[in-house]
Amino acid sequence: MRATNTISIAISHSRLGEPYPGGVELAAPDPPLSDGVVALRVPIEQDLPAIERRIVDPDIVRWVGPHEHSARELLELNWTRWTGGTAATFSVCDPNDACLGHVWVEVDLADPHRGSVGYWLLPEARGKGFATRSVQLVSRWALGELGMARLSVSTEPSNDRSQRVAERSGFVKEGVLRSYTEIGGRRVDCVVFSLVPADLGWGETR
Repeated sequence: MRATNTISIAISHSRLGEPYPGGVELAAPDPPLSDGVVALRVPIEQDLPAIERRIVDPDIVRWVGPHEHSARELLELNWTRWTGGTAATFSVCDPNDACLGHVWVEVDLADPHRGSVGYWLLPEARGKGFATRSVQLVSRWALGELGMARLSVSTEPSNDRSQRVAERSGFVKEGVLRSYTEIGGRRVDCVVFSLVPADLGWGETR
């Protein structure tokens, strides 16, 4: 097992689908994913101030939900999900390696070839295309390197910005699931988008 050069915990570099306690074996990209504008890497301690801001940002709380954990607890939870094989969370970073937000793929443990994508960005990073770039990078990594067969993005019908991010990232709108989940004590509908390898012209397998 090879350790990443960003955190002291060990994260395997082998492919999805191999036996792993509590989930699947996720591969941390080395070097980090990047398109030259944003880079995605495993969260580290220098990201704690950004995570602290996430906890109290009203827009993030409105759309993603509140957290009772501290910033450090959230950071360690993300590490645990990596090593447990249940989710791959990346820090969205600018060219100076400053954390602007998070993007993640959560594994469907009923079928590890399915996953869901989510993200949040700090206010100064919004409206600049960073969310679309991050979702594109992480979704193509999950479908390509991990061999996932389907990814989904779910958002409230009133969250127009996130719906545009999904569409610009290549996701296809499937429909609305009524009263599908709870966010901050509210029962909400969800608009569901999906992305499969064929949408990228890859076919079923690469």
